[in-house]
Amino acid sequence: MSEDMKSLYHLMDVNVYQENMFHTKMLLKDFDLRHYLFNAAPENLESVERKRITDLPYHEMREIYYGRNLPVL
Repeated sequence: MSEDMKSLYHLMDVNVYQENMFHTKMLLKDFDLRHYLFNAAPENLESVERKRITDLPYHEMREIYYGRNLPVL
């Protein structure tokens, strides 16, 4: 993987000993809401709604990345 691609992500190497498996977890450093909306633009949303919509998928991404349930802030 190229260095410029690596610079876009937080990377965590994981070794699952029981399964004889090794993989790298990746989480985007800069979350851009435009990539997660359908038929809507972030600029057209109110700031409170935009923040709520941004927090939901990013929270779920972090839970998957860290492999545990995280408290909702």
